[in-house]
Amino acid sequence: MNPVLVTTTVPSIEEATKLSSGLVQEKLAACVNIVGPIQSFYYWDGKIVEDKEYKLFIKTLDNKWDEIKKYIKQHHSYTVPEISKINIEQMDEAYLKWLMEYVQT
Repeated sequence: MNPVLVTTTVPSIEEATKLSSGLVQEKLAACVNIVGPIQSFYYWDGKIVEDKEYKLFIKTLDNKWDEIKKYIKQHHSYTVPEISKINIEQMDEAYLKWLMEYVQT
């Protein structure tokens, strides 16, 4: 099982907090960082949209990827949420041990 960083964006701090705490409570993630607000530009419904969003950095293990995608899609307010996975090549051994112990239990 390898560590990964999953990212998504949400439109409000309330949704960011709810999604983050749910992922940790369900032991799908050991830690979630919320960054923002950030300014996002994207193409939607035939036009370029500029919005304030919050970015979530979800620290977890690769074997939780499918469950995390499902959880985010079920609890996200966007029709098509951004859900990306970044493989982590190296991580501090003590932090990795803690992450693995929490997410696997």
